[in-house]
Amino acid sequence: MKMHKEEYSKLLKRFALEISEVGATDDMIKVIEAQMSRAPNTPSASSEEVTDRFVYRHAGYLIEAVCTVELRVKKCK
Repeated sequence: MKMHKEEYSKLLKRFALEISEVGATDDMIKVIEAQMSRAPNTPSASSEEVTDRFVYRHAGYLIEAVCTVELRVKKCK
């Protein structure tokens, strides 16, 4: 039986450029790899991180923009 960990690793390597372009960080990928190492046959692994944040205050108003990237790898039926 092939472990899901092996398939997930292949997918992460195969789509490394696309993952990088959407803003996933190396830390996020390491978290996913650690989750797969702990439980190799888990059906999914995910990580979420705020990559950019902008906050501006003026005249009693607050403008906040947050860029959140979520990386999720899961087995589909």
